[in-house]
Amino acid sequence: MSIAAVEQVASARTEPVEPDAERSLTAWIQLSSLAVFAALAAPFWLGRVYVADDLGEFHLPIRDFYSQQLARGESYDWMSSLFGGFYLTGEGQLGAYHPLHQLLYRWLPLGAAFDLELLASYPFMFAGMLLLLRRIVGSSPAAWFGALAFTFGGFNLLHFVHPNAIAIVAHIPWLLWAIDIALRSASPGKRAAAELSISLLTASQLLLGYPQYVWFSLLAEGAFVAWRVCGGFVPWIRVAWLALAVALGGVAGAVQWLPTIVALSTSVRDVADASFANSGSLHPLNLVQLLAPYLFRTRVVGQNTHELGLYVGAVPLVLCLWLFARRGEWGRFRPLLHAVGICGALALVLAAGEHGPLYRLQSLLPLMNRFRFPCRGTVLVALCVAVAAAVALCLLLENITERKGRSQGTLPRILWAVVLSSIAVAVLGPLIWPAYVSAAPLMWYGPILIACAAALVALADRGVRWAVPALVVLTAVDLGCYGLSYSVYWRTANLGEFVADTSRPPGEIHGRVAARNIDGFRTGDRMLLAGLHRIDGYAGLEPAKRLDYRQTAALRLGGVEWIWQADSKDTPGSRQWQRLDASVPRARLLSRVVGPEQLENLEQLGMHVAAVDSPLSLPDSEPGQARPTVDSPGRIEIETVAPARQLLVTTESYDAGWLATLDGAAVPVVRVNGDFLGCVVEAGTRHVRFEFRPRSLPTGGLISILGLAFIVCRYALAVHGQARRIDSDQGSQTSCRARASTKS
Repeated sequence: MSIAAVEQVASARTEPVEPDAERSLTAWIQLSSLAVFAALAAPFWLGRVYVADDLGEFHLPIRDFYSQQLARGESYDWMSSLFGGFYLTGEGQLGAYHPLHQLLYRWLPLGAAFDLELLASYPFMFAGMLLLLRRIVGSSPAAWFGALAFTFGGFNLLHFVHPNAIAIVAHIPWLLWAIDIALRSASPGKRAAAELSISLLTASQLLLGYPQYVWFSLLAEGAFVAWRVCGGFVPWIRVAWLALAVALGGVAGAVQWLPTIVALSTSVRDVADASFANSGSLHPLNLVQLLAPYLFRTRVVGQNTHELGLYVGAVPLVLCLWLFARRGEWGRFRPLLHAVGICGALALVLAAGEHGPLYRLQSLLPLMNRFRFPCRGTVLVALCVAVAAAVALCLLLENITERKGRSQGTLPRILWAVVLSSIAVAVLGPLIWPAYVSAAPLMWYGPILIACAAALVALADRGVRWAVPALVVLTAVDLGCYGLSYSVYWRTANLGEFVADTSRPPGEIHGRVAARNIDGFRTGDRMLLAGLHRIDGYAGLEPAKRLDYRQTAALRLGGVEWIWQADSKDTPGSRQWQRLDASVPRARLLSRVVGPEQLENLEQLGMHVAAVDSPLSLPDSEPGQARPTVDSPGRIEIETVAPARQLLVTTESYDAGWLATLDGAAVPVVRVNGDFLGCVVEAGTRHVRFEFRPRSLPTGGLISILGLAFIVCRYALAVHGQARRIDSDQGSQTSCRARASTKS
């Protein structure tokens, strides 16, 4: 559309916006938001499950295990089918002790529980963003629009494959809303309720088990408090009570974060160097996404689309540029927009990782320096853009209402500048990056979207009423197509068919399996759905191992019976199962041990020799017999018959949380062959019981209970204090009236 055409349409001035028009616009936004969510939830209503990327390769398999253990009434803290056994609760991404997960997976079928867990975050996030924007922006249509832009923005829909991350992000608007009430409300009762909400929301975030996003939330909360404190008089006592509320929420989440700290200390991430922490930095060239979201085949500069995605939508971007052009009219929004601009810029620099200075400062903080993918900080950029876009829409509506005249200079220049920049990127992209660009139609979607958004903002700025609903619809279509086409609609499945199609070895399986990784990528955990037990695996906090499971000897010591690997060098993408002979059984008795230095020569360790960390005194004797009688996650019972004192060796992974008893009496647990669980048994027929009972779980649970008790007591005291003040005030008023009556 030409400038003349825009100005010709815009010259037809409209009547001021009436309340009915505002309600109509709100209805448009509500319908558009509902349409995007309906598209997101459509596979659920069709009886399918979401299996894209990590959903099918990690989250669904571990939740299948979780669901089964809940149904059996058994422990789910130790998962024996992954990594030869590992501390699942400590890994965190299951969120095993979160009340919502407990309810969903205890009472619903796996497919329904899984889908509802993924979907529930979006209406929760939308409602929180709506409340927050109504409080800090004021305009109802603007608040609804900002909630639409954030909830279904590029970051949140692309990260649909990371359900715990999105669930934590969904808490952020609610926390900011509660913080604003706690700092600024004149009602002590409302402040107490807000502080209670902050504590419970913080605990809920921690129980979801993805601490990096809790860190991003704390950054947003800190920036919000700083803005409110700097922007007006806020008593420091309220800031102190707020800090206490956050701290109590942190204490209440100990049942999750304490096991995570323990798991971190025994994971490969604990010894990772700076290059690990900086992996996933947002390269500055990714700013191109803002103007041309489909320019590259992967949509991003890099390979990991959902991690590096920066697209915020054409309309929110153009609204932010329009807002910058109209900075002289910010008025009451000036402090908010200054804060949003500063925070958004800092978040973008943080997301740049090794390409910027801020991430080096974060690397000095304990625990925080174990996070990778700094590009995930773009969630704060998306939040700031949504707030700014809501303010821009609010000012647009006010301009329509007040029928302000418009200059013909700055606004067209900045809008046409962004349109021309988008066109230039689409033209130059194939010349600069010919090997990485998409097909021509996809490349030009970006400029078309930007041009449409710029034209509609120009029309709305000049008072054309229909342009604002058109902006809303364009936003919903743009963001919905961008996010859903990547994270949802390219991969959903019928759960039964998905499990049935999972590859498994032929015949009956007695031992573990392993997957040879090809092309530098780790194999996902989907095969667990078929009932297989892996010696390796895929997880965020991968446990550190002493043995190299790329070696056949190490696989044999782990009881591996089958290997899933490429069938030839010519077809690396094709897989087949290969049987591994001479693997050790699930449990065995040995009388010969060597020192840990023998782990360097695994071929010397076979069926009858084991390496241990500390010397053991074992007489020479023929190996006895060991027969597992109970073999469930976190509990193994074995009957042994030995001619003399011998070492019992299992193929279960060693962890400091394991305890062992021999005929009911506690005995030391021995780390065998670097990675496996064992103990010494005496001669004769004995009953050995291994139980996974890490101290971090009961300790964390006790701390969480104390934290919840303090939260309740704090709220009860606040309510009681308010009631006493009311009674005191009423008593004073009654006394004054009585004295006045006596005098009269």
